[in-house]
Amino acid sequence: MFHNFAGEFEKYKDTRFINLNNGTLGLCPSSVIDLQKAELESFELNTSLGLGNSWQRLWGIQERLAKFLNTNASDLFLRPNVTLALNEIVMGLSLPAGSEILTTTFEYGAVVNILKFKAQKGSLSLRFIQPDFLYQDISANAAVDLLMQNVSDKTRVLAISHIFTGNGIEIPLKELAAACRKKSILLVVDGAHAPGIRDLDFDSDFKEVDYYAGNLHKWFMGPKGTAFGWVNPIHQSKTGPCYGSWTTDANTPPVMQAFSQTPFSERMLWSHSQSFSSYYGLEACFDFWDHHGKNVIFKEIELRMKYLEEGLRAKGLTPLKSADSEVPARLLCYKLDDFKSIEFDGLYIKNAKSLVQVGLPKVPGVPVLRLTPHIHNTQTELDTAIQVLSALV
Repeated sequence: MFHNFAGEFEKYKDTRFINLNNGTLGLCPSSVIDLQKAELESFELNTSLGLGNSWQRLWGIQERLAKFLNTNASDLFLRPNVTLALNEIVMGLSLPAGSEILTTTFEYGAVVNILKFKAQKGSLSLRFIQPDFLYQDISANAAVDLLMQNVSDKTRVLAISHIFTGNGIEIPLKELAAACRKKSILLVVDGAHAPGIRDLDFDSDFKEVDYYAGNLHKWFMGPKGTAFGWVNPIHQSKTGPCYGSWTTDANTPPVMQAFSQTPFSERMLWSHSQSFSSYYGLEACFDFWDHHGKNVIFKEIELRMKYLEEGLRAKGLTPLKSADSEVPARLLCYKLDDFKSIEFDGLYIKNAKSLVQVGLPKVPGVPVLRLTPHIHNTQTELDTAIQVLSALV
């Protein structure tokens, strides 16, 4: 039923347990880890030369990422994770004192803390929407209307996830961006879960989004510590890093000139002394996607999600929301209370015949069990997981 990708992960995948928590950190194809390790070893042989040669290569990686996202390389900046990328974006916003930041109760805790920190630093107010209406089977336009009904005269920023980590619901981002633009509200998007599970098109679908940050170490299968920020060109002249370094002065070192395509991309370069082996590993990741094709990988992820959902539904288990909705859930999430006898050892299900690892995100109101299979998961693994989980109902 599924294309078998197991051979492309077998070198580093631990098959002693079934990993259904790719939504936290995905597994890399073996070729990605091999390249990352080789680059780390190569760098150590001549660190000075390795650092000096890194900047041109990083720009090439940024260009490949731009192609994957259908945007311009000069609109992007690379960071180790979404939290750091969003710090650059949120903390750099120039907002009048007394302005309001609007967000939801479904947001990731670290991102909420960024917003709180910004509000405290800038004498701003932070207000939360409780968007339980998203669990209903509603249209994209209805969802946007209900979100925008919460906007006040003071609202200057709406910060929201593209796909919520705790329930998997995907926001109709194109429609929301258009609604925010009409009201002159800046839309800041936490896209931690979207790259690699959704085909993102910034130049077409998201051209009215203001700011976006996405992880590459979840569904995209990139090395741990790889992520990006994207800033709409209309805001780039007002956006800069939250620190000073080599590229924040007029005299950027000549070795970093590859990033001088625009002042924005130059300012945002992560120009500290370090090994860039994690980012170099992205080259093998892009090769993997190019070899198999975007549509194939997206479809194979979807097939595994659907298979797991239908298998559990046959056992009487219904997710918080299905993918079969105009405002769908892209991650498979269940009320933890549906599993009457479940116990955990960390993220492993205890007292099961087979060891299964799941996600336990924190969501207001209802404790959630999150299942996030990826292409390295085999049909046999999913069948076993269905048996384990259904025995706990």
